[in-house]
Amino acid sequence: MIAKSIIRAVVLVCMLLLLHLNAVGRVPYMRDDDNIAGNNRTNRPLGQETERDSTVSQDSTEDLDFVIRGDSTVFKLNEATVVFQRPTSSMRGSMLSAVKVDLDMINAFPKVLGNSDPLRYLQALPGVQTNSEFDIGIYIQGCDNAHNDVSIEGVPLYGVSHLFGFFSIFNPSHFTNMTFTGATGPKNANMIGGMIRMELPDAVPERAGGEINVGIMSAQGTLKVPLGKKAGLFLSVRQSYLNLLYKRWLKLDGSPIRYDFGDYNVTWIFVPGSNDKVWVDFYLGRDKASLMEIHYGAEAGMRWGNHLEAVHWEHIFNEDVKLTQSWFNSGFRFNLSLLQDELDLRMPSHIESIGYKGEVEHGDFHSGLNAVWYHVLPQNPMLTGTYNESDYGQERQTGLEVSLYSNYDKTFDYRWKVEVGLIGSMFMTPERRFFWNVSPSVSLSYLMRQGGMITLGYGWQHQYLFQTGLTGIGLPTEFWFLSGSLSRPQASQYVSLGYEAQFLHGALAVSAELYYKKLYNQVEYKGDLFDFLNSSYSLEDALLKGTGTNYGASLMLHKRTGKLTGWISYSYSRALRSFDYPEYPSVYPANHDRPHELTVTAAYHVGKWDFGGNFVYASGTPFTAPKSFYVSSGFLVPEYGEHNANRMRPYIRLDISVNYNIIKNKRQECGVNFSLYNVLARKNDVMYRLKIEGDKFAYAPMSFFLNLVPSISYYHKF
Repeated sequence: MIAKSIIRAVVLVCMLLLLHLNAVGRVPYMRDDDNIAGNNRTNRPLGQETERDSTVSQDSTEDLDFVIRGDSTVFKLNEATVVFQRPTSSMRGSMLSAVKVDLDMINAFPKVLGNSDPLRYLQALPGVQTNSEFDIGIYIQGCDNAHNDVSIEGVPLYGVSHLFGFFSIFNPSHFTNMTFTGATGPKNANMIGGMIRMELPDAVPERAGGEINVGIMSAQGTLKVPLGKKAGLFLSVRQSYLNLLYKRWLKLDGSPIRYDFGDYNVTWIFVPGSNDKVWVDFYLGRDKASLMEIHYGAEAGMRWGNHLEAVHWEHIFNEDVKLTQSWFNSGFRFNLSLLQDELDLRMPSHIESIGYKGEVEHGDFHSGLNAVWYHVLPQNPMLTGTYNESDYGQERQTGLEVSLYSNYDKTFDYRWKVEVGLIGSMFMTPERRFFWNVSPSVSLSYLMRQGGMITLGYGWQHQYLFQTGLTGIGLPTEFWFLSGSLSRPQASQYVSLGYEAQFLHGALAVSAELYYKKLYNQVEYKGDLFDFLNSSYSLEDALLKGTGTNYGASLMLHKRTGKLTGWISYSYSRALRSFDYPEYPSVYPANHDRPHELTVTAAYHVGKWDFGGNFVYASGTPFTAPKSFYVSSGFLVPEYGEHNANRMRPYIRLDISVNYNIIKNKRQECGVNFSLYNVLARKNDVMYRLKIEGDKFAYAPMSFFLNLVPSISYYHKF
């Protein structure tokens, strides 16, 4: 009773203080469940609405702390009732700083072939480009997919896609949250794009449980097992059986496709005491695909996959100091084989990284050390056959990246928030040259009296990794290479201005952002498969090098509470590139440039039903069309015109999803999901390619092999 009285008194004092601050117009940033690792503060004032509750007597409130009514938490303070809106949207946080997505809540988002995919979810956010079916790449504010830092608890991953980019490798039931930050703002990694971080479970499960999801394309499951009171094990498996049911329809312009993939996650967590946590994490993914090209009489095969092994240790010295350390090994391997008549073309590539990351949180400071050793094999074509026999002998690359960073985050006088970041980095190239760089950044926010917040940002960023390839749309055929003789490190300079506000006690949120970003030492691949028939092929000659300019604006209206949640967003974005070659005299759109994008996303819960929908309209991506053709060694070879001077048709897609929850309580949840991908059955262009049928040929668009994709799956959480 004494403890309860003390708690009640503390709560009463806090509430009175908040009401007083609100009355005099000095409302502080308050931490709530929108907080992102303690760095994202919202400007939602608390205690804005009070009412008398005639249903509860004065005496009955003596032992009542709070009650939950629908989507609100109601605190009782004698005769005052303070109402907090409880967000029910799966997206929390701010687009101007960081967004945290509760992966347990994206089940209502439309599924793709029975799979809830975190990266498909991100593509519905403003400033993140909508992609075609064969591209899971995340293009943030005009940056390339390879500019992003994609990780599991800070350990980088490469090639994070399945089904040629149709969805990602991340099994959402294995992770708790996904944190996303944009292409501007302080960071702790040398990447010039955004950050996507999958978060591992941070607590030992209280009891054995798990989750299964069985669809018509694949099945996935997660098992959570306590190993005593201090340790727990999380096992996740996803395996496809696509060829069994979709074999008849798996075709690309009439050519049959065979495909198989699998994901395997293992995480062991050990909590020896209140100040320590240890994670041992493993991931293995594999993909295998083959294509019988009937028009060319060719057979293509692809194998790719990635792996991750990591140990994480978190130690809390006191309430102000926390140390987190990670030791890891992560890699990605790809191999393509192409057989046609007597020609045999093989193109292996891989990237491997071994590293250490350590971070200290001390009050308002986050400081750390990153050290990564890279071993990379860029695209290494090997050709044998009647006309040619070539081994282009691409040399393997090794490099070392070391960086020290520190971020300072502080709120002053309730209205000013400053976040300053600084990264000092060193990179040793494969030629044993050294690059030294300093990457400063600053973000200044002002909380206005009427409740909105304005944020101004500026910074420099650097990156030592490159990714490019034949398609330029993020398929596994893209390969990595290191800064050095092929190109100097990438760099960017940006400025951004944003505004955000919440209305109706946090039920509605509005955000808007303007940005301008200058990119240096950018590359694009200008070659194609026909280049390998020429014995003079070299990787350096196949690369375009130059600068880039990204600029644009985004606007989002987000409904955060209630049975109906979702958002409407519009983005205007340009990603332009300029190359240092006489034959490229102008400024050209990047391969992923989409000027206009409109997205409408909604989720509605009623009774045992969950409804979800996602509508996308986006400008078509640019492509380079041929201006003439000629025959070489019996092959028809195109001669291309102006780079990216043409644009595909606008991309339009509507997806819907329905969940029927047969059972839903605290101990278990089971139900059936029915999803329709591309309800409008629109044939959206994926890319243009040369198509040959007998003595006829055409350069025509290629669309996804299925127009309308239905799926049904059964899910069970226990």
